[in-house]
Amino acid sequence: MKKAKIAYNYVKFLSLFLFSAIIMLIPFETKASGITVYNGIDYSSVYDFNYYVSRYPDIAYYFGNDPQGALAHFVTFGISEGRQGCENSEPMTPAAGQGLLSGFTVILDAGHGGRDPGCVRNGVCEKNVNLSIVMKIKEMLEAQGATVLLTRPDDTFVSLEYRYCFENIHPEAVFVSIHCNALAGNSSISGMSAYCYTPGNEKSFDLAACVYSGAVYATGAKDRGIKTLSDIKVVYYSTIPSVLIETGYLSSSAEFPLLTSPDYQDTIATGITNGILTYKLLNAS
Repeated sequence: MKKAKIAYNYVKFLSLFLFSAIIMLIPFETKASGITVYNGIDYSSVYDFNYYVSRYPDIAYYFGNDPQGALAHFVTFGISEGRQGCENSEPMTPAAGQGLLSGFTVILDAGHGGRDPGCVRNGVCEKNVNLSIVMKIKEMLEAQGATVLLTRPDDTFVSLEYRYCFENIHPEAVFVSIHCNALAGNSSISGMSAYCYTPGNEKSFDLAACVYSGAVYATGAKDRGIKTLSDIKVVYYSTIPSVLIETGYLSSSAEFPLLTSPDYQDTIATGITNGILTYKLLNAS
């Protein structure tokens, strides 16, 4: 009986050893390099890990053993830098005198305005922060060749009805609405969130995911998620790809000084611009 038990334990040990050896022989990079989904968007049509690593030595150095990191770099930086993600995708080098967004139309919506200040904290009106961020995004998009339309270019009151009607007379465009959040009596809640309505246009989630991922990654803000069946009018009544992004909480003791800082606003604008570039690339392939 004792010999049988010893034999059983030996066979069990040998089996575990052989199983472990087989697992060790499976190349991790080959398995992991199949990662193509980032924040709910599948980039397989424009991105391949092995191609991206082999094409760019700096990517190989930093992300050769980190497929998830390589994909995150491609989405948040590589696209805006004009890097090509896979052999079959179009090179992202723009033609002379053009940009990566040449021929692409973006409607930017600065939330609130005029007699509607939005949330107000420490004498700062949300409407002004929204407009400041929008004007920075506009400059960055135009530098990439985009046509940019504004629902309001200054401190003017614009109704919600005007905003969604403005969207829908431009079927060639995408719509990005910029807001800040606030929560009465709570200075600890912070982070970004986004809203879209997919029954209005099935590509709204793709736009929301790209823009939101770009902004969250660039700023490092807390990720509060994307609501995909929002009843917010500017996305609910939209027939074009549209997203509303809350860039942070003016009521937050940590985020207030950031949201009112030109440098942080630049970072938000950069992230959103990169997200729009990502969306355009995915829908051009």
